[in-house]
Amino acid sequence: MKFKNLRRVASIGLATVMLVPSATFAKEFKDVKKNNKYSWAYDAIDILSDKNVINGHPDGEFKPGDSVSLEELLQLIKQVLNPSDEELKTARDKYSKIAKENGVNSWAEDAICLALHRDYLNESALKKASERGFFKINQREYPSRGDIAIFFARALNLNAKGNTNLLKHKDQNKMSDTLKGYLASLVDVGIFTATGSDGNFEGDRPITRAETAIITKASFDYASKNTISNKTEKKKGTVILSSKLNNVNVIIIETNNQKFSFDIDNNTKFKLKDKDIKLEDIKAGQEVEIEYVKSNNNDREGTAKLINVTNAKLDMVGYVNSKGTNEITLRYRDNSDTLNFRTTSKISTSDTKTFTLDSNAKIKAYGKDLKLDDIKVDDLVEFKTNNDNKITEMTIYPKEAQVSGKITSLNTSDKDKSSLKIRLKDNKDYELYITNETRDLDKITLNDNVDLYVNYKVVMGLSSNYRDGDISGEVVAFSGDESSFTNRRYNRYIGIKDKYGYTKNYYLADRFEIKSYNGAKQNQITENYLRGKNVILTLNNYGEVETITIIDSSLQFSGMFQVVSNERIGRSFNIYKIGLRVIQSDNDNLKPGKTLYFQTSQNLELYDVLSFDGYLNYDGEIISDSNNKFLGNPREYLNTANRTTRKSDFEDYRFFLNNNRYYDNKNNERLSNLNKFY
Repeated sequence: MKFKNLRRVASIGLATVMLVPSATFAKEFKDVKKNNKYSWAYDAIDILSDKNVINGHPDGEFKPGDSVSLEELLQLIKQVLNPSDEELKTARDKYSKIAKENGVNSWAEDAICLALHRDYLNESALKKASERGFFKINQREYPSRGDIAIFFARALNLNAKGNTNLLKHKDQNKMSDTLKGYLASLVDVGIFTATGSDGNFEGDRPITRAETAIITKASFDYASKNTISNKTEKKKGTVILSSKLNNVNVIIIETNNQKFSFDIDNNTKFKLKDKDIKLEDIKAGQEVEIEYVKSNNNDREGTAKLINVTNAKLDMVGYVNSKGTNEITLRYRDNSDTLNFRTTSKISTSDTKTFTLDSNAKIKAYGKDLKLDDIKVDDLVEFKTNNDNKITEMTIYPKEAQVSGKITSLNTSDKDKSSLKIRLKDNKDYELYITNETRDLDKITLNDNVDLYVNYKVVMGLSSNYRDGDISGEVVAFSGDESSFTNRRYNRYIGIKDKYGYTKNYYLADRFEIKSYNGAKQNQITENYLRGKNVILTLNNYGEVETITIIDSSLQFSGMFQVVSNERIGRSFNIYKIGLRVIQSDNDNLKPGKTLYFQTSQNLELYDVLSFDGYLNYDGEIISDSNNKFLGNPREYLNTANRTTRKSDFEDYRFFLNNNRYYDNKNNERLSNLNKFY
């Protein structure tokens, strides 16, 4: 019998139990007739045997009801694919050792190597097949009909997501999604039937020699009309997604504004600068080159054989440890959408490393270009690296920062998702989180132009309530005592909560001292001792704390004063003796009408009104306001810059000064007794 559409291939396929490759037997089999129970397979067996694709047994029988081994199956697929001698040599050179290690019989090595080379069998599946006894001569295990359907479909590059509406099998509920997809494609091209012989697919049982002849003949017919290429193609692009979709590993890349999708299987290799990596290391934003075999799947370009990362652009996040010349040491970890940045507490990090900055590295913070010198210890950093592990991009979220812009979005409806967006000078909107720590929300509305004080990505409140000069308040944290776990600079700080309830940390100078209210130096001070006490901080020119003065909270005041005298007493430079009369105060030691005197370098005009906070000494004298360093001399240099309240600044009060007389701001009537308003 002749069948011209089949290419003649000298091999043995469904051979004897002894698998003797040199045997050639009669093409007419005693147990396969046109009128017996295997008549439905007669034509396929007849044609394939005539082409020496399949053979029978020495006794002249085909034994159509016997099971087919994995080696026989892959041998048949090899004949359908008809690989070139060059491709077979490449496959042998690459996989022969692996085949031998897993017990593959020598006559089937080429078929196994080709399957590994073309990716319709992977090394993991080969190992499992060996462990289960698929390659034994005696007590052999056989692949299931479901396994065989997947092998044929993948070898023919059919769609992994075929139209499952074509399947009419009664036992579909027993099929995996993978099997359904491939089987649907096999049904679509006529290699399998839509119902099976009795309405069931029976995917768990071994396939018979007669059934295999039918699908092998149909596969030859399909291959004669369709090009089944193993040519490896390459495509470069930027990763959009690397994940599992519908139980299938997939990678999607974008190039020239077009998206391309590739399947990933256990045979796919992942490389970064010739080093093996994992699928989990492939991240969105990376640039890759993918080697693949193009499939007939309209939804996928094909199955990726190699994904080579050409530009890692790994997303990481961490905190600044230290800086050097063109390098920075970071405590860091992989960035992730699951990380919680809605807190001023530090996220956990897993590694510490010193990174070199790429020559074209971009550093930004809230839309501003920065230099390495602008970054502070403990700042939050989101960064990307290239293949050389150099930092190419850094986005800085300072531990403490002030940002100014227009509120473009304000969402406070869900406390767990509350945030605002502020448009900064670069005309971009930046999202900042609102938490239980955020204050002043009642003063912030949509489209307001505001100055915000921010800790990392959390809005703390309006920056007007975080004046750098307000260095006084209650100690809430202290890491500078001798028992501290480390003396590294970035871990030496004091945390202060001011009268508004805001907390701010200040780094301690290398040599700082702690004094009592009367000036006596305090030694061996611990956090437990300082916590809860009120203090005044003295900063050096670098903004570091050089003196901590413990104060008596009962001597704190907030008051309003009027200048009643000003006398210049300095000769070589300007020093003025100023007399202040108390208008109001929340401290009983500063009763209305009392006059205090002190020296200052600023000449205050007679009858000016000042409103400020400060502290008294035990004699009831003003020693400092909250916008001034504590210099040790109670009467020296009370800095009133930006604290002088003149008529134009007086609208918030119920009175104003005009020609040295007080008037009611509501009724515009002259006042004779200010005390009635307090």
